[in-house]
Amino acid sequence: MTLKKIDHTFTHHQLSYDAKPNYQPYIRLSFYFSKLPNVSYEQFHRHWDTVHADLTVASKAFKDCHIGRYVQFHQMPELKEKAKELGLAQLEYDGCSDIYVKSWDDWMRFYTSPEYATAMNPDAVHFMAMPIKVMVGHDNLIFGGSIPQIGGSAGVSEGDL
Repeated sequence: MTLKKIDHTFTHHQLSYDAKPNYQPYIRLSFYFSKLPNVSYEQFHRHWDTVHADLTVASKAFKDCHIGRYVQFHQMPELKEKAKELGLAQLEYDGCSDIYVKSWDDWMRFYTSPEYATAMNPDAVHFMAMPIKVMVGHDNLIFGGSIPQIGGSAGVSEGDL
């Protein structure tokens, strides 16, 4: 299949058709989920901020499996309303967790760890509705710095603008 190139004068050579993508040297797993119907937004976000985050980061497997980053993305009801006012289609989730790992083997060691099975997974029943949806892939860093502890190459910088 031949790539159809649109006639475009690129401002940033690193984004041109001839440039290589800036894929970062990690796998990113993004988990999308919603709160349980009987749990308030406040309780959902607070439990996830505290108990669930602590169980995750405190686990021996978290360190042993070289988790490079764990991020929680909280979609707050008031911001969902602002997006609706703009007519933007939304994902109907209340949160997304991103886990960054160096390799699939690292992820599998974490996912199959005793702590995942006995602490983190059972904790989800307190605030998360099932099923959880997932996306797995690589970040192509377009703008901003790389993650120091994971490595990779920076994208277009503020100075390039």
